[in-house]
Amino acid sequence: MQVRNTAQRKIILDIMKDNFSHPTAEEIYETARSIDEHISRGTVYRNLGFLSDTGEILKIRVPNGSDHYDCSLHEHHHFCCDGCSRLFDVPDSVKVKASKISGLMSREGFTLNSHNLIFTGLCPECSNKNTQGK
Repeated sequence: MQVRNTAQRKIILDIMKDNFSHPTAEEIYETARSIDEHISRGTVYRNLGFLSDTGEILKIRVPNGSDHYDCSLHEHHHFCCDGCSRLFDVPDSVKVKASKISGLMSREGFTLNSHNLIFTGLCPECSNKNTQGK
């Protein structure tokens, strides 16, 4: 099946290109509206679904929060701040290798297809605010 690239999809891809802030669909929609005032929320959500289904962007499901989107497709993990709700990439220096987890899960009888590891807590900025407020 031939999938055509639409102007709206190009806008969304351009927004995501080199965007490492892990925006939510609503944030992407607001940015897209500033570029094309006629783009609808449904169009943005459908295109984000399509782009994540085809592997062009990564959809990050945040428990008890909005989904976020990432243009960085390499294996990496995320940290979600409980204070400001921002999403951060976990530095490679503390990255847990999926192959190690897969091996451990395999020994327990599980077959691991994919993973999505999200740490939660306070980012340095919120942590500092918390410390200063006490």
